[in-house]
Amino acid sequence: MVTRLPHLSLLLAFKTVAEHGSFTRAADLLHLSQSAVSQQVVRLEEALGVQLFVRSTRSVSLTSAGHDLLNDIRGAFDELVVAFDRCARKGEAPTLHVEAEPVLSAFWLTPRLKQFTQRFPGLQIKLLLTTQRVEFPREVEFAIKWGDGHWPGFDAEFLLGLNYAPVCSPSLLKGPKALLLPADLQHYQLLHDRNADDWDRWHQQFPEVPLNFQRGHVVTDSNVLAQLAAAGHGVALCALELVESQLRHGELVTPFPQMTMRHWLAYHVLTRRHQMLSEVATQFVAWLKAEAAAADQNPPRA
Repeated sequence: MVTRLPHLSLLLAFKTVAEHGSFTRAADLLHLSQSAVSQQVVRLEEALGVQLFVRSTRSVSLTSAGHDLLNDIRGAFDELVVAFDRCARKGEAPTLHVEAEPVLSAFWLTPRLKQFTQRFPGLQIKLLLTTQRVEFPREVEFAIKWGDGHWPGFDAEFLLGLNYAPVCSPSLLKGPKALLLPADLQHYQLLHDRNADDWDRWHQQFPEVPLNFQRGHVVTDSNVLAQLAAAGHGVALCALELVESQLRHGELVTPFPQMTMRHWLAYHVLTRRHQMLSEVATQFVAWLKAEAAAADQNPPRA
């Protein structure tokens, strides 16, 4: 029977080895020698009276008792880290580190952000902008990413879906070759975001439109895509929620507003598994969800 709590250093050594599957890697992370980490794990096993790892010359794996212990202490350790971090930052202006996609940050998040920062006058927000990848450095508490909802190693919660429609410069609606009917799309350059998948899906939804969706210009940035369309280089398939300002100011128009496609991907909030968010991050995520729900109930008019 264990009459007192083992020293936290023993539990930390066990947790680090268990999560990384290696005494060598754990020793590097803890800035200790491999033998010191091994001795700490042995001392913990002796204190508990159970074997926590199955060791071999090439690998280390958890026993059933080891799995149970890891699951039991992981949440408590994460809470301790949050508590120590919160205490260390007392008196400092709170800083919220968020990873997000550039186009969402520029055209959806930024116009709304003042509503949240007014509630936290001293809050500093640091945005890490990444596209098509998840970096998630240690200081970042959560990320807002575009995808199918599956990111290995992270919990993902749906945030915002987008509605796509053809958009172009108002100049394309004038003149002898004006873009007036969906069939007229075959006479114009198509503008693609990374590849032809979006136009392919759109054509599947509206097969009556004669369209060679493989042709046209390709860019790898949604912001540049909208700029190309506004400059009259062709017709782009854009998320109405992300070009709302250009539509409102007449820089872009939707020639066929009835031909809108709900995209099969969406924005999600990614968090680390088994790690609690700080109070300000929790409130920020709740505010994001409320803003996204409101935007979904009142989508921009095509």
